[in-house]
Amino acid sequence: MRNQADSSNFEKRYESFRDDGGEWSFEIQEYQADLNLITPSDVPATPTPKEAYRAVVFLEGFIQKKKSTGDWSDSALDNFNRFESTIEVEAVAKALRELSNQNEPNSNNM
Repeated sequence: MRNQADSSNFEKRYESFRDDGGEWSFEIQEYQADLNLITPSDVPATPTPKEAYRAVVFLEGFIQKKKSTGDWSDSALDNFNRFESTIEVEAVAKALRELSNQNEPNSNNM
C-alpha cells in the first residue's frame, strides 16, 4: 500500500489528514458510526480489505450523489456526528480505498 502522499494536487488536498510520515492521522474506527449511516451493513471498527471495499463503494456513491445534485458542501454533513467537512469525507474514502487494495490473507483454504 502506498502511504506516502505524492506531489500531485490531488494528494495535497489530503495533507492535513496525514502525519509527517505520510500515514493517515486518523483511524477508520473514528468514523464507524457515520459510515454505518451510509452503508447497508455495519462497518467494523477495524475493517478487512474486503469490508473496506464495501464501505468505500457506498461512501464514494454518497459523495457522487451529493456532487451530482449540487449538494456537496459541509452542510450536507449535518446529519453526521464525526464528518465535519467534505474534504474529511473524501480523505476517509481515500483511506478506505487504500485499505481495500491491500491483500487479505488467503481465506480460500478454509
